[in-house]
Amino acid sequence: MSEMKTENPWLHRYAIFGAFCALIAIVLGAIVTSLERPIATNSAISINPAFESSHHMIGGVVVILVLGLTLGFRRRLGWIALVAGLVDAVLGTRAITNALPQLSGILHALLAQVFFGSIVAIAVMTSASWKRGPEPIEDSWRPSMQSLAIAVPAIILLQTTLGASYRYRALGVIWHILNAMIVLLLILIVAVFLIRQFPEHPTLRPAAVALAVITSIQVMLGFTTFMMLILFPETHPAVVIAGVLHVTTGALTFGAGLSLALLIRYNVRADRLTS
Repeated sequence: MSEMKTENPWLHRYAIFGAFCALIAIVLGAIVTSLERPIATNSAISINPAFESSHHMIGGVVVILVLGLTLGFRRRLGWIALVAGLVDAVLGTRAITNALPQLSGILHALLAQVFFGSIVAIAVMTSASWKRGPEPIEDSWRPSMQSLAIAVPAIILLQTTLGASYRYRALGVIWHILNAMIVLLLILIVAVFLIRQFPEHPTLRPAAVALAVITSIQVMLGFTTFMMLILFPETHPAVVIAGVLHVTTGALTFGAGLSLALLIRYNVRADRLTS
């Protein structure tokens, strides 16, 4: 991966601000979809229009922010973020959600993660530590750390898709639960290996610790949400709060996973003796 050289620290701060705004939009969107459940029985409670209006307004602001970020960043990832944001905004319109509630809802949730994760990735690639260049380490793992770097964000996105499919009644919850165990196991293996083998690395170790902590919280929130659904109606405040926190932390998990994947791709080199 070629080194990203940026001399403008404001681009990094701008990316952080854009990611923060995107996360707020995700929170508001999670509140709206939580209050709309259960979709299949058409028994959703009335939603305060302020939530939905704020969700669309902040989403539009973030897309405009990402347009500026894309022009300043001038790399493919910026355009990916912009396209994901635009398509996600279209999928979130009432005309689409009313016509295709399941499909549009699942794709809307998936693209929201891609949108947020892409902005987080740009924040990483415009940071001072990235600007200083890689601090290479040898990779003697099989499968390689480079392969795991691709697998981690991919399986998190799969988990998001399974979660959204359950929320929109396309799949049962068992698939989301089973894949959660796989996600947790994979992330803990990668994180523990990096923390133990490279305890002094200035970027890989903090990123691995952050991903392990966020993922653990996400799994606990998922269990809490499941228990709340057993104990209370779907539109009960306890269920809504747990679900919103679960969706929000899911976005943070993908952002952290994608960040770690980028840092692995940037710093890890194949061991010549085993390659």
